[in-house]
Amino acid sequence: MHAVDEAGGSVEDVAFGQGVFVAVTPFRLLVSKDGEVWREVPAPARMNAIVHTEAGFLAVGNAGVLMRSRDGLHWETLRLHRGWDLFGVAYGNGTYVFVSGLNELLVSRDLRRFHRFKVAGDDLEIYRGDFGKGRFVFGGSVFQVVTVDVHWGKGR
Repeated sequence: MHAVDEAGGSVEDVAFGQGVFVAVTPFRLLVSKDGEVWREVPAPARMNAIVHTEAGFLAVGNAGVLMRSRDGLHWETLRLHRGWDLFGVAYGNGTYVFVSGLNELLVSRDLRRFHRFKVAGDDLEIYRGDFGKGRFVFGGSVFQVVTVDVHWGKGR
């Protein structure tokens, strides 16, 4: 167990659910029930983002690595296509949308089949996003916002 100030490293993202905080750092997850005492979970790759859904936590990272947990305490690692570095993830209406690189998003309902699509704008780098009011919205470089309508599989 580590106190917060002893954990070290940068925190890329944080999620809360099931009464547990999970912080994503480059090569580990930090888990806490109280936000003060943290348990370290090693990660097999650089991790970049996390989301909490009704199914639990899903953390994403480089080389197609996903780490998932129902309770935030016990984790399993999944590997997607090794060429997919995953920088962000959002979840809503039973659908995951992943940021997988310059101008590219991945959409999946089951974490087995993925639809890839490019977003307009050659210089747009998408970093993070979220779901709300029936839409996925992702922010990127140069202050652009991409709204994704997964029903049609198009970026706008």
